[in-house]
Amino acid sequence: MIRALIAFTLALSAPAAAQNTRSLDGSVSPPASIDQLSWLAGSWVGTGMGAAVTETYSAPLGGRITGHFVMADGKGGIAFTEIVDYVPVGQSLAYRVRHFNPDMTGWEDQTGKPVVFPLVAIEKDRWFFDGMTIERTGPDSLVMWVKITEKGTAKEVPFRLMRQR
Repeated sequence: MIRALIAFTLALSAPAAAQNTRSLDGSVSPPASIDQLSWLAGSWVGTGMGAAVTETYSAPLGGRITGHFVMADGKGGIAFTEIVDYVPVGQSLAYRVRHFNPDMTGWEDQTGKPVVFPLVAIEKDRWFFDGMTIERTGPDSLVMWVKITEKGTAKEVPFRLMRQR
């Protein structure tokens, strides 16, 4: 499973017949502000890749929304965690993520840099980042679609979350 998750970072280079995710493909990111994603603030619980997941986001602070993601391993432990943020880039936004093993060693430790997904488009309740889409399906529900490539085959994986009250 971890191998499939590592492939997440390679997803941008693999072709796919995507329906829920898009690629920037040399285009310019559209204008957007961090306030457009302020509805994400709070704690979310759900499932993805057959496992329990949680995600928590701050309200916009300092021009960004910061959060963390945790995926269970199905054996009473944690498969991995992420530190994420939505940040302004020029007049647009990008989603940035760093992944960590349960012992807090980072997947991106060799580069020291996060994986960055620039904004591709906004359509009604969908925010398309390059290889990852947030779809607001209700006031307290969302689906995050992530393009994951494994063994040369790309697929879109849904993470279905509900706001924790």
